[in-house]
Amino acid sequence: MCRKKQLWNLALVYSGNDPVSVMIGLTLVDITGNQPVLTAYTRPLTLTKGVKQIKASDIEPVDYQYFSPAFGRLGDALLPIGNFQACYTVYTNGKIERQVLSENCIPVEVQPLSPPQLTMPTDSAAIQQPWPQFSWLPPAPVTLFNDLNYDLLVTEVRGDQTAGAAIQENMPVYNMRRLTTLVNNYPSSAKRLDTGKVYAWRVIAKNGETNAAQSEVWTFRVLPEKPERPTPFSGSYIEVKPGNDHASTVIVSDNMLGIRYYSYDSNHESEIRFLDEKGEVVKEIKRTIEYGNNLMVFKLDNAFKKDVTYFIDITDVQMSHYRASFRVSN
Repeated sequence: MCRKKQLWNLALVYSGNDPVSVMIGLTLVDITGNQPVLTAYTRPLTLTKGVKQIKASDIEPVDYQYFSPAFGRLGDALLPIGNFQACYTVYTNGKIERQVLSENCIPVEVQPLSPPQLTMPTDSAAIQQPWPQFSWLPPAPVTLFNDLNYDLLVTEVRGDQTAGAAIQENMPVYNMRRLTTLVNNYPSSAKRLDTGKVYAWRVIAKNGETNAAQSEVWTFRVLPEKPERPTPFSGSYIEVKPGNDHASTVIVSDNMLGIRYYSYDSNHESEIRFLDEKGEVVKEIKRTIEYGNNLMVFKLDNAFKKDVTYFIDITDVQMSHYRASFRVSN
């Protein structure tokens, strides 16, 4: 972090015996494109033999010329994030011509006080969602940036690697550039993250195309999906048959209905309908029907009234109906 006035914190060494009046010129160059962003010239000052420490107040007023809009808006604010080269030239303050007494260039690297801070997923997190949401906090102070954007990198961590090495060496599995928000969702259209692997991620804050600061490297892994637990059932399964036969009506006493349905079709999804005595639909449930014997258990909720006959209806691929009837006794 650097203020414009701090560019004038200099030490001048003069070995001559007679005092000399000098001016100092400054050219600040952005090394990314090797283009000058500002030039400046001080008022005259007198040097005597020895070392002279100077600061901005010793050489003001300074005549600035700006070649970048970001610097033209500075005033005495902090310099924008970036890597620069400050080249100083000391001239004699002659009335007719100026002679160059000394030239020197020094690197000036302007970084934020704090880099981006990762927030979610937390470090070493085990997450259920295979399409995670990434979030972070901005670098500080944000006023240093005139074009703040972020690169987000996610990569696999091999068993013989640290997270930092993985980010540096491996091809990203997800790489988003020039993000302007602090949240990014891993898209469902992207390759599904593997539950058997560890992933590392990092956010890089940039000012335009210039890397400014990078976060720590955190890791996470995706947990395998939990299989659906079958509904506990200890009763008898009633068989669903073609037609509409009231003679097979079963009494359900614990609100749990078990059915057996044999399918001659290949695996497919089917809407299983529950009908009342008028043939009106009380409930519809989608289930995967497999070729062969299918055992299914349904928990009957408050939609099913006591001592009313209901039908469970399954339609096969050929649009044939298979039914069984039941009544709830409690």
